[in-house]
Amino acid sequence: MHLLDLTEQNLNKNIFKLCIPVVIENVLHMSVFISDTVMIGRLGTDAIAAVGLAGTLFFVISMVFSSLNAGSSSIVARHMGAKENDRAQTIGAQAILLSVIIGLIITPFLMFFAKKMLLLMSAEPHVADLGTNYLRIVGGVLTCRLIILTCSGILRGAGDTRTPMKVTIIINCINILFNWLLIFGIGPFPELGVSGVAWATVIAYTSGTCLLLAKFFGGACILPVRTKHLARIHIDSLQRIFRISVPAAIDALLTQMGFLFFTKIVAILGTLSLAAHQIAIRIESISFMPGFALAVSTATLVGQSLGAKNVNLAHLSMKRSCYFALFLMGFFAVIFLVFPEQMAMIFKPDSGVLSLAVACVMIAALEQPALAIYMVYAGGLRGAGDTLSPMIVTIAGTLCLHVPLAYLFGITFKWGLAGVWFGAAIDWIVRAFAIYILYKKGRWKRITV
Repeated sequence: MHLLDLTEQNLNKNIFKLCIPVVIENVLHMSVFISDTVMIGRLGTDAIAAVGLAGTLFFVISMVFSSLNAGSSSIVARHMGAKENDRAQTIGAQAILLSVIIGLIITPFLMFFAKKMLLLMSAEPHVADLGTNYLRIVGGVLTCRLIILTCSGILRGAGDTRTPMKVTIIINCINILFNWLLIFGIGPFPELGVSGVAWATVIAYTSGTCLLLAKFFGGACILPVRTKHLARIHIDSLQRIFRISVPAAIDALLTQMGFLFFTKIVAILGTLSLAAHQIAIRIESISFMPGFALAVSTATLVGQSLGAKNVNLAHLSMKRSCYFALFLMGFFAVIFLVFPEQMAMIFKPDSGVLSLAVACVMIAALEQPALAIYMVYAGGLRGAGDTLSPMIVTIAGTLCLHVPLAYLFGITFKWGLAGVWFGAAIDWIVRAFAIYILYKKGRWKRITV
């Protein structure tokens, strides 16, 4: 794995070299979400709602606690840009160790409070019962999930987006295979229904963790980890990680709490709305792939450019990546407007669920350009180590727009699920303007990591 050649002439090449593997990785992630939903759809609406809600909780918890390591990626990128590989290796090793510690502390609480969390999310009793078993099973591999997220982030910061992609291919193949075997009881395997989805996830995440750790400790890695990097806790390294990560953790916490309240509002509308919401989310998430991939590549390029003392290249990386994101996500906006019913029909929903899902997908088209701008510039600021600016936007958006507007339009005005999604679209449009203004103010250029 070669280091990036940080020049303006190679910028387009570097953007696509970094983001294409991330796009492929996200396609694979989405294939799992979609295959899960299609297979579970044969078990009925309650099963879709249960796995969707429990899976959302697990996703939220893993993203919030993995964000305590978010700073490690930008620090690694800065050191790699400055050709300080040994310092980058130390940061990477301490980040992995921190993931293990956090996972071991949080896992018992997740498993013990699983049902209470689902009921708190306004799940109907039978949906909560199905979801509780699922959440407790996947909760057992929270540590593996955190390690996967941390290792992938470190590798991306170092400029290696291919390894996370390859590991994701294996994880997803394992997950899809065991979904099929364990949901329906194929051959000698038991028919576990909803629990089968959870056990497939456990097997897949455990396999992925082993592969990534073998990559880091095996030596054939852009950022190999040695025993000496884990022999003791490096207080200075952890302080640096936490200094950059705490605003990102607050950002992630508020984002995910807003997402949970958003989902709770949907759950108040009933199981049909919850099932339609899960289908619409899976369809919309397809459009996130280019935006997320370009945000990842932008973070790496900005971090390494600043490490190499090339501020102009960091500027240009964000600007050009945003153009690419606007084009690609604008394309998805057109698809969502023209073919919403055809896309929703893939999940074979009931007619009531179908009509609700179609309305949400069409509303999702409105927010695509705003999401492109927000994702790329927020990614660039985080890559520079400026996690405070995105946090400020998140606080304002979540508390003042996302949740209040969803409740106002969905519940108060009685527009139902479409109203909830319309409120979210307004929020993302405002956030796009806000993050661009903070980028122009230039605080990110003065950050030390």
